[in-house]
Amino acid sequence: MKIRYAEFTEGLVTERQYLELLYQQIRPKHATIKIHAIGGEPSRVLKECNKALRKDDFDHAILIVDVDQHQRLDEVLTSCRNSSEVDAIVSNPCFELWLLWHTQNQTGYIESRGCVNLAHRAKVTDEKALTTQFPHANYEAAIERARKAWPGLTPNEKGPNPSSAMPWFIDLLVSPPKEK
Repeated sequence: MKIRYAEFTEGLVTERQYLELLYQQIRPKHATIKIHAIGGEPSRVLKECNKALRKDDFDHAILIVDVDQHQRLDEVLTSCRNSSEVDAIVSNPCFELWLLWHTQNQTGYIESRGCVNLAHRAKVTDEKALTTQFPHANYEAAIERARKAWPGLTPNEKGPNPSSAMPWFIDLLVSPPKEK
């Protein structure tokens, strides 16, 4: 039986595009995903996720959010830590960092604007979308870079700048869940 994951993203375009490409690249045998591009800040994403939990047919929800300057992010993360149905994947400072790690390393502190500019110069993004030459198959290099930046990466936490917990989510897709 496949586990049905629902992803709720803060971004409307880039995150959705990335998740669709990732799912096509990995083709998990034990999981399916349904993407909900919500937009707005993390508390809005969590609110829409909670509404969907009451009516949609999925087993577990994953929020994909940025640190940016969100005032209520800590509140959202606490809610996720207290939930058995929802986890949050946080990229610090922004999701473009995770995308950038597909092509190059970024080890030092970086502001969101600088990260977005680097991703654009590296031809990873064009405005707020992935470029046609985005190297989605390089997700393993991105995982390695993310684990070096934050060795203890975990969901429902805000890692150091730079960091992303996306490898945790990819592990869910790649490896079947452990039986209890």
